[in-house]
Amino acid sequence: MTQVKPEANYVQGLGGDFIGKSNMFRLIREFVRYSNIQNGYYMEFGIMNGDTSIAAYRNLRGYVEHIYGFDTFTGHPEQKDEDKIHPEFAPYFYKGNYSAVSKEFCGTNISAATMLHKNHIHLYEGLFSETLKKFDTKELEDKGFPICVMVDCDLYSSAKDVFAFLTNILKTGSWLLIDDYWCYRGDPKLGVRRAFDEWVENNPKIGVSFYCNFNAYSRAYVCYEK
Repeated sequence: MTQVKPEANYVQGLGGDFIGKSNMFRLIREFVRYSNIQNGYYMEFGIMNGDTSIAAYRNLRGYVEHIYGFDTFTGHPEQKDEDKIHPEFAPYFYKGNYSAVSKEFCGTNISAATMLHKNHIHLYEGLFSETLKKFDTKELEDKGFPICVMVDCDLYSSAKDVFAFLTNILKTGSWLLIDDYWCYRGDPKLGVRRAFDEWVENNPKIGVSFYCNFNAYSRAYVCYEK
């Protein structure tokens, strides 16, 4: 009989031994406060059930006034060939995984937990390759500053579309959080990290300054306009 290895309890670690998401958002709040950023929005790619957006808003209340979230709301899409390299490095990445709640329930969840009016919660359902092409960035012109963007989409093919979109969104002082930076055993040739590195090297408008690692497998950057 195969012996099952016990899983470590990370509750204490997530709360104090290293920087978790909530503490990361608290750091961003201090940055925003001292940077003369008055108001703006939070944007998340791979919003799932809205829990991270809730944490972001609770810590950035008074600065973040709108939440933008993108997701299939049906879990991971069909993987492309470029996503199937070394699947043993990321066994949780497969079609349909991380399917949580409907777009409508996600919006209700965020609204109930934050008391943010539903008119300030903007959710988009579908593949990034489709929804981001249709998104009119003029909608953001009266929403203030792009304070923080969370990229939590796991796959290389998905992340490529997201970073291409962000080229015309991010500003000097925007925070870019990459949830899955150290996935695929940290291999820079795979996953979101590969897409990020390619984008940083090739896009003509946005540069990034490394700030810190957080949540054990994630990274935070502060953006600037070249």
